[in-house]
Amino acid sequence: MLTVLILAAVTAVISSSFLFRAAQEAKLATRSVFLNAAFNLAEAGIEEGLYALNTNGFNSGNGWTLASGSTTDYVKTITTGLDFTQATGAIYIRVDGIAGAAPVVYGAGVVNFPNQPKLIKQLRVGTGRRKPWSNGMVTKGDITLAVVSAVDSYDSTVGPYNAATNRTDRATIATNSAAVAAIELTGASSIYGYVATGGADPTAALGRIYGATSPSVPAAPTPYTDPTRVRRDFNTNLPDVAAPGGTAYSLGAISEFFSSRDLPRVGDVAGSNGRYLYTTPSVSLLLWGKLNIKGPVDLIVTGNTSMAVGGEVVVGPAGSTNPSLNYYTPGNISIVVAAPGFTNSTGAAEKTTLWGTTPTGSTQTIALWGAGSSICTIYAPNAVVTVQLASDVYGAIIAKELTLQGGGRFHWDSKLATVETAHFGFRVNAWSELTFAPGSGHAFARDNRAPFNTLF
Repeated sequence: MLTVLILAAVTAVISSSFLFRAAQEAKLATRSVFLNAAFNLAEAGIEEGLYALNTNGFNSGNGWTLASGSTTDYVKTITTGLDFTQATGAIYIRVDGIAGAAPVVYGAGVVNFPNQPKLIKQLRVGTGRRKPWSNGMVTKGDITLAVVSAVDSYDSTVGPYNAATNRTDRATIATNSAAVAAIELTGASSIYGYVATGGADPTAALGRIYGATSPSVPAAPTPYTDPTRVRRDFNTNLPDVAAPGGTAYSLGAISEFFSSRDLPRVGDVAGSNGRYLYTTPSVSLLLWGKLNIKGPVDLIVTGNTSMAVGGEVVVGPAGSTNPSLNYYTPGNISIVVAAPGFTNSTGAAEKTTLWGTTPTGSTQTIALWGAGSSICTIYAPNAVVTVQLASDVYGAIIAKELTLQGGGRFHWDSKLATVETAHFGFRVNAWSELTFAPGSGHAFARDNRAPFNTLF
């Protein structure tokens, strides 16, 4: 009997040990699962902060309040609707510096257990404005270079484009399309840079795709493609863009023949952003008609634009003060027959931007035909853009479809890779998990300001 009792006691101890370990493993497994849940909640908080940042949604109706002592930092807490079977969740969010160029978003996810320590994950995300001009040409669909068209790049911080002293091979010609021949070169056309597609190879029956380091480049018109300069994994989002709101001066139709008009007009007042806002139903500049942009101007053209025989928009003529132009239109732009088009005396492509505002599902056309040189950026994701007959564009182009033909030339300004724009909200440019003690001075120390002050 003594032996049996001893064996029973040993068995009970072993069984209880197994049961305890099993309970502990179940508890640890549960906490491990919910640790991932806390991380997911923190990420949800980051998404909530980014959404508010990009939609200007910091208001009480959306649950946001100003952080104490600040006019640009907002906080939000979500504690309802996050019930789990064994625990409850909560999300704490803080966004710092919403009026600046680089707001910071903090998100904390919390899982609360009955009679157990809570689980917390905290993330920090840095943001910045999007840089839409970081490639030379970008389209949703086809890019065609025909006859004797050419693409290359230069650096405007060095000076104006010069084929001998300021010409580089850094431009990327890119399309989201994965269709065969989405990028096609015919005749003696060339890309002195890079090509990127959504999946298919470019077609260069007679053209050349090459760079300064490409080996054994044959002389034109022998076809040549350097495979190291071709990518097939390109994808980007090209959202629609809208004209700015606010009170605009109505100009009526702009029609200049052997005459000129200056903007801003004497006596007009700039908006709170420091820019002059105008609207017009159409622009027609013929027979050396000119529209002179002498200050920071936003011009909304609700209809079509036409320029011919010397007609031009001049950004930065004599007597200008901080000249720049945002030209918004859903209409067609036709610059033909020896019309200089958009003459940018500042030399900075970002100072003259054509914004195609026609929405997805519609199409507008932008045609530069024998139109000389334009130093500008074009963002028209639903436009068919054509550059032909000795027309040159210095800057960057984003379009639905793009054709260079008959001697059309494009020169990407590599300086544009650093230029940000406020039209597309903020993007994530830094991400980190905060794991060290608050106040420790560590780069990844947890933030214990409101609304996190109750957590740490």
